[in-house]
Amino acid sequence: MSDVATLEAEVKEFKDQLETIESSLLLDPDNTELQGLKTEIQDVITLTETAIAELTPSAPVTSKPQQSASKNTWSREPAPGKPAADQDETPAVPISFAVNDNVLARWVSGDNAFYPARITSITGSSSNPVYLVSFKSYGTVENLTAKDIRPVSGTDSRKRKADGTPGSSASPSPAPTSHANVISAAADINPALANQARNEPSKATDGPARPAKAARKVKANKELEAGKNKWQDFAAKAKGKNKIGKKESMFRTGEGVNARVGFTGSGQTMRKDPTRTRHIYQQADEEGY
Repeated sequence: MSDVATLEAEVKEFKDQLETIESSLLLDPDNTELQGLKTEIQDVITLTETAIAELTPSAPVTSKPQQSASKNTWSREPAPGKPAADQDETPAVPISFAVNDNVLARWVSGDNAFYPARITSITGSSSNPVYLVSFKSYGTVENLTAKDIRPVSGTDSRKRKADGTPGSSASPSPAPTSHANVISAAADINPALANQARNEPSKATDGPARPAKAARKVKANKELEAGKNKWQDFAAKAKGKNKIGKKESMFRTGEGVNARVGFTGSGQTMRKDPTRTRHIYQQADEEGY
């Protein structure tokens, strides 16, 4: 009964997480990550409820063998003319499983409780097979024997007897019955997302949630526009500086070829070059000699 109580506590926790995710989807209905997480948690809840239904004994089933035992107390001895072997109950035939079957496996390295799992490979002999199972909710992998594995439901078409008698192939398969707590296909659950939903629930109850992707996109657009405006301002200034125009020079020269260079704003007039003349040599009088 402790296993059932543990599974019921997990179902309650999963349902609380599902309500949190649904409230987050109301604020952000286009979030594909939350939608996928919601589907996976619903599958986990369905499998766990199926496990609880298998582990919980029903009252009519348990009381019926007692009534039959009390009625047949007078016929314990074998009837005359029949062998005693016919009166014995036939032993339960062990059930073998195939790869990818959904089962309830015992968590040997943990609390020894049964949890939904999937068979990934089978080793050992046909009389004593060893199953490698992967737990759906936790991602743990363990090697288990047949005594540590239980079927999810009795109507699973993939379960067969260990002797390999092809009884189901010879007779037509019965019409599938509808069960509210049994799924017909294996659920593809991502253990990482399930652990994230269990350990880090959504913060939608703290206030109105803001979609992170949309905010990141708006911020990137603003930064892009700001960079674009800065580049346009820089290009406009550079274009104005590079304009080629005729600027008046501060230096002045005369019209002559040998004129000197001057500059405006000095406060003096432009100097004029002295005229160059030919030197004339004159002979002095030699009267004193």
